[in-house]
Amino acid sequence: DILSEIRNDYPHSLYAVDITDDDKQVWFDKYKYDIPVLHMEDVYWTKHRLTKEEAIQGIEEAVGGGGEFECRKGEPDAGRLEH
Repeated sequence: DILSEIRNDYPHSLYAVDITDDDKQVWFDKYKYDIPVLHMEDVYWTKHRLTKEEAIQGIEEAVGGGGEFECRKGEPDAGRLEH
């Protein structure tokens, strides 16, 4: 796992969310076809795969960019596509 590999040099917290929990219905509706999905500072970061370079760039942006991590393009929304 890329994020585990870089944790010593680029400290970060990672936690899993079970989108099938009753209180996560909104996330399930959006992400059910695109797991895993990663958020940084509560905004969409990436889905499916992450390279080491992308991980480092994202963490550096969040830490050194004034604390404002910007949402990336391509956030899935399965619910929108199904209606």
